[in-house]
Amino acid sequence: MLLLLLLLHSSLSLDHTAENREYQEKAREMFEHAYQGYMEHAYPEDELKPLSCSGHSTWGNFSLTLIDSLDSLVVFGMYEEFEESVNKILLNTNFSIDKNVSVFETNIRVVGGLLSAHLLMERGRMSLPEGWPCAGPLLDLAVDIASRLLPAFNTPTGLPYGTTNLLYGVPKGETTVTGTAGCGTFLMEFGMLSRLTGDPAFEHAARRALSVLYESRSKIDLVGNHIDISRGEWIFREAGIGGNVDSYYEYLLKGGFFFEDFQLISQFRVLYKAVVKNLQHDFWYIWGSMYNGNPSLPSVSTLDAFWPSLQILIGDIKSAGRTLSNFYSLISHFGFTPEMFSLLTGQVSTGNEIYPLRPEFVESLVYMYQATGDQMWRNMGKQVLDSIELSTKTPCGYATVSNVVTHQLEDKMESFFLSETTKYLYLLFSDEHWIFDKGVWGNISVTPDNGDYRVCAPNSFGYTFTTEAHPFPAGVLGCCYSRQRVEEDLLEQIYPDENEEAMKGGIFNFPNRLLNLMYGETKSDDPSKPHPPLCSSLLHFLVRTVGAVRVCPAWEDPKILSQIGVNHCPVRPWYAKYEMYGIEWSRLPGKKAFRVINKNNKK
Repeated sequence: MLLLLLLLHSSLSLDHTAENREYQEKAREMFEHAYQGYMEHAYPEDELKPLSCSGHSTWGNFSLTLIDSLDSLVVFGMYEEFEESVNKILLNTNFSIDKNVSVFETNIRVVGGLLSAHLLMERGRMSLPEGWPCAGPLLDLAVDIASRLLPAFNTPTGLPYGTTNLLYGVPKGETTVTGTAGCGTFLMEFGMLSRLTGDPAFEHAARRALSVLYESRSKIDLVGNHIDISRGEWIFREAGIGGNVDSYYEYLLKGGFFFEDFQLISQFRVLYKAVVKNLQHDFWYIWGSMYNGNPSLPSVSTLDAFWPSLQILIGDIKSAGRTLSNFYSLISHFGFTPEMFSLLTGQVSTGNEIYPLRPEFVESLVYMYQATGDQMWRNMGKQVLDSIELSTKTPCGYATVSNVVTHQLEDKMESFFLSETTKYLYLLFSDEHWIFDKGVWGNISVTPDNGDYRVCAPNSFGYTFTTEAHPFPAGVLGCCYSRQRVEEDLLEQIYPDENEEAMKGGIFNFPNRLLNLMYGETKSDDPSKPHPPLCSSLLHFLVRTVGAVRVCPAWEDPKILSQIGVNHCPVRPWYAKYEMYGIEWSRLPGKKAFRVINKNNKK
């Protein structure tokens, strides 16, 4: 293992620009080959069968792969294909069908795919519908399908059923046992729906489920992997970070950052400490009892490889690197990460030899490279790309590896290969891409709203990936409603104590959700382009009101009122807003990422 890392490091002093660009182009060609194969041989079916070059319905029979990969077309700069695909979806998609679907999968793939495509229409160079981003046909489709998922949350606990029928609701006799991730992976998509439409039902359902899961944790702060949604009792009590649990952790952390919810971040910290204390063994994370942490299954899953991406977001770079290096040892041996690997026997777990072209390892490599700038992580990604290209490519796509030992293939290409794996590979080798913009500049739209104001910056404050790698721009959160029409009792449940540090930042205090906007210095990056008059006035207003607590300050400057419109104003990077809650983002020496530090406990 040490030799592998030394070899990866051996050429650090060399210029890898040309080679990285070559692999970036290889990733683009991989996406184009798979996308065109799906469109030619499988559309309008859900997924491509890459060995027989045919299509089949899997998750709902509504062109799942196309919906799931819409925003990938924008990321890859395929703007004509994006517009054509959007038009196909708008013309042919109908969710009013008698079909049982996975609530979890439909949310992350379909709701998330439609929302990100809607929010990236400007980036995708499409004509914007009237009222965008608060209105549009893609948003209408997302609301339609999400509304058909809501009946699943109508349970005594608020935890959702795993399956619902798009026409008739939860099927009679449906099991009341749902995976933890299947209950806790809705806030990004449902929260965005509520912020765009003003309907609090979506965000309320997602937050209630998150709250119930957290309150159901054990005394040592671990959660199980399946729960009875009618009684709130754990059925499968093994704790881990892999399948059926993984994205619950992800949405606590990302949801907390994205929606500026310090309590969710705090909950993640509690669970994170418990996982590290009880489940970490040589920087692998195994399964153990949620009640005492005793090991129950000394195995690791390919899904576990997402964990380093969360560690990087909270600044635990060292631990993330150790875990990524562990997974790289498997890739070096097998060419791929097996679905399950036994640490006890040192062999692939029987019946879990499959590799369905999963993205988690490459996803974490993207975060790690952005955090460190170390070419070693890109070198690992090159081996992943080469293995996929060499072993899984077919005349019309890329096939699932049914056995990582023999490299035998299966006639299946999951939609996430186009939505996640190829996208992350492309971004891993990208030196310049808008997805990595820190949101320092952007168009700011200020609009009066019944004596209040809405402030919108759709291309600012950076992007946050959902668990299906759908990029959501934080700058749209203040576009549609000056006050989020969320039930007052919900807000009080989130922040019951007005003296809490979180309340002092005014998370829900500001009618314009000003914490999504700029505050701080007004220095221009380009002295030849002075700020429009509105910018300095708007910035001054934001600066002098950030200390308010549950107070709606009057905006009385006539110059501002007369100049309301769209202006190119400087905005602080998206991470700046976390300084408001007793935490701050501090630049790592010589790195590109940021870590969270408690202001009261600086080191």
